[in-house]
Amino acid sequence: MGAQPLLPDVDIWQRAFSRLDPDPLVVHQFSQHVRNRQVFLVGWVRQALLARVKDSRQFTRLAWVLSAWPDLPVLPCDHERAAAIMRELRERGASVAPWPALLWALAERLNGAIWTRDRRWQALAGQGCPVRG
Repeated sequence: MGAQPLLPDVDIWQRAFSRLDPDPLVVHQFSQHVRNRQVFLVGWVRQALLARVKDSRQFTRLAWVLSAWPDLPVLPCDHERAAAIMRELRERGASVAPWPALLWALAERLNGAIWTRDRRWQALAGQGCPVRG
């Protein structure tokens, strides 16, 4: 059985690649997961990371680093599952925005997990979202 696929959210990518404030534990874990071929990148996470850089030199460097990861294909069934997740949560009196719902749907399709330390995901974990901290 292979290692679980991981979809790091923006916070993990930032902690792994920050030159000013790297998180040594995340850097180590990220490296290990890359070696195990577990790390997948979603297009809007790439976009969010690139939008946060301060200058064109950083942009070019980060774009080059991220080019090692092709965008995970988002399929029509992923959008349908994300919509179903949103409806299910609404029926339970909870909510989730479209992009997190889509990341949740992708993680389910891959039998993987969303890798994040962002507290906003913890509420979704309580609703059944495959989150790993």
